[in-house]
Amino acid sequence: MLAEQMKTETSVENSANDPFSGLTGRTLKFVPLYLLVPVLYGVLFSAAGYPLQWKIFGLGALGWLAALFLRGPLAALVRGLPQERAKLIVGGSSGVLEEGVRLALLSLLAASFPQALSLGQGWAAIEVLFVIVNTLVILSLVNRTDEKAMQAKEILQAQGNLQASPLWGILERIWASAFHIGAALIIAHTPWTAALMIPLHSGFNLGAVRLAKATALPVVSLYAAAFGLLTLAAGLLLW
Repeated sequence: MLAEQMKTETSVENSANDPFSGLTGRTLKFVPLYLLVPVLYGVLFSAAGYPLQWKIFGLGALGWLAALFLRGPLAALVRGLPQERAKLIVGGSSGVLEEGVRLALLSLLAASFPQALSLGQGWAAIEVLFVIVNTLVILSLVNRTDEKAMQAKEILQAQGNLQASPLWGILERIWASAFHIGAALIIAHTPWTAALMIPLHSGFNLGAVRLAKATALPVVSLYAAAFGLLTLAAGLLLW
């Protein structure tokens, strides 16, 4: 009886000391909600009279994937640099690559307002899917003890916020999706604004990373909300 009690107390103590305790179950409950983000944007714009154009939606998704794959050669080029500098370069390249590909696709289409809306939604939706897959991969490492899993855990602990609610991640997808849709609308209406969106996009990402290291999640979310919603509002007002 005493042995069982001691075992239980030890288990509770280890669980309390383990920053990954409950992470899998807590996160998995919210993963389906990520899918609601693109669905709700689609429903909202459809209700406003602009249903999704699925071919353009798919083109937007392919555009995001193209921008992601273009990071590969860049990451290989900066591999020999100090880690923080390499991260800064790759992170800062997001504006150039994403807005560059977005401009190319929108120019190729000579996109109308409905087409730009669908392209932006496809771009945002595939990023949501990528986040879900990335989250599931991370969760698969939590209960493992091999070298790669332990390295991944160290990275997660260094990033902090392990005990934060997954709802913050869902909010982040709402704001990021607003940014992508707004950026598509802005560039489709006035192509030369891509030159402005490039530094704004990179600055947005780098700023969010710095804030995440220095302050609480609500502040980061507020920053992302302001940036994303203002971009979407600007895109809508232009048309």
